[in-house]
Amino acid sequence: MTAQFENARDVKDRLLLEGTLELSSPCHLGGSDPDATSDQPLLRDGDGRLFLAGTTLAGLLRSELEEMGLRDEAALLFGAAWGNPNGKQSRLLVSDAPVLGEVAHPTELRDGVRIDPASGVAVDKKKFDLELLPAGTRFRVRFQLALFGQQEQDAPILRGLAAALAALEQGRIGLGARTRRGLGECTIASGEDGKRWMLERFSIGTREGLCAWIARGLDGLPGDWPREPVRSCRDASRLAEHWGVETPQQGDRSEFTLKVYVRIDGSLLVGTQGFDVGSADRVHLHRLRCNPAQDEREAVIPGTSLAGVLRHRCLRIAATLTDDHTRHLATELVDKLFGPSEIRSGKPGWASRLAVRETRLAGGQSLRHTRVPIDPWTGGAAENLLFTEDAYYGGDVVLDLRIKGAGDGSGEGRAERALLLLAVRDLATGDLAVGAEEGVGRGRFAPIPGRPFAESTNPTATLRLQDDGTVTCLPAGIFDKDFEALNRRLSAEEG
Repeated sequence: MTAQFENARDVKDRLLLEGTLELSSPCHLGGSDPDATSDQPLLRDGDGRLFLAGTTLAGLLRSELEEMGLRDEAALLFGAAWGNPNGKQSRLLVSDAPVLGEVAHPTELRDGVRIDPASGVAVDKKKFDLELLPAGTRFRVRFQLALFGQQEQDAPILRGLAAALAALEQGRIGLGARTRRGLGECTIASGEDGKRWMLERFSIGTREGLCAWIARGLDGLPGDWPREPVRSCRDASRLAEHWGVETPQQGDRSEFTLKVYVRIDGSLLVGTQGFDVGSADRVHLHRLRCNPAQDEREAVIPGTSLAGVLRHRCLRIAATLTDDHTRHLATELVDKLFGPSEIRSGKPGWASRLAVRETRLAGGQSLRHTRVPIDPWTGGAAENLLFTEDAYYGGDVVLDLRIKGAGDGSGEGRAERALLLLAVRDLATGDLAVGAEEGVGRGRFAPIPGRPFAESTNPTATLRLQDDGTVTCLPAGIFDKDFEALNRRLSAEEG
């Protein structure tokens, strides 16, 4: 029988990494609290403190490596996949990351409502709210890596770790719920010296290294006790260089990216409750930001609202291109692009292929408007129903839309690109409105004079809107095959 100590993992070095993860947009890390005041509260520990679970971050990093094609490196770092009895234990320990700053960290509540994709109106009794960590929130992230102490064995492990850290730095990993709707965007913040990572390495296979590992974080030890220096590093590419492995590359993600440049034509109102005692009865949504160098709140168009109106318009366009026998093809195409409208019993769902980022508004202002409902029978003002609204007037908007897997020119991706372009055209002409009270002219956009209303990558193209509503594209005809693919897809023809 083999002695138990001989079954221990071969660990000669331990590597410690520490950095600061900062949210670029609000984030919902869901928890369970029967006493919560919101329908979907945030995750808290036993003392009520907010944190990012290490299991959540580890799962996201592993998924990112596998998507990059680094499956072997992911298995070495994170161990065997679920259900594999012959796999190894994870060599990377990802600690829970507490929120930095005040114990009573500010959060924001955001209203949500389910929209019927066919009618475009709210579904009865489907209103909810969720608690969000505001943009600017910071977490202290810590990683501990067990190494063999031999470059040949450690190189693929370190290469995988460098690639995972680079993904965090470049904002390619979203945290929590609704990451395809603009929530959970994050990156690794730089310190005052421009460095992102603090690095320590302990050779625990030696007496000095083991003593330094034991002494880490302890006070009162003799002055000649062995210690390891703490190094700082600018980014993951410098870490890879320091470790003697290849610099991690992002690779081709095959994304179709569309940026839309428009201005608010009048006013916009994505309604929510007021923020303080002096607020109007209903105000345009402003997100909270934990950054003293900037305004405390900033006006935004949430990704959920924009995605909702785009979905409804895409379904309307697709249905127009079908007949009674092929109407189901329109629903299938829209569901594939935006995710299923509902999860049917016994059938798996899937994530939206379209990512819609939360859009910050700039150059406009909030103005208060006093209103009163009119009695439809008498034509007079309804009694005791005076209310106020703070709508957002003017300003330029840059919308960021991305379709995952649609940049390689495949038939399905081409159809999705064409459908999205048609919906965005309606948005730029003012035919498609965002937010509340579109019946009184709110929520409409117009092109910015003298500049294209949209630019795309994969393929690279520029789109301009003419006075008669037609769109010209440079290079000319670059999307012709996309519209052909859309027609074939909705007529059930072979592509």
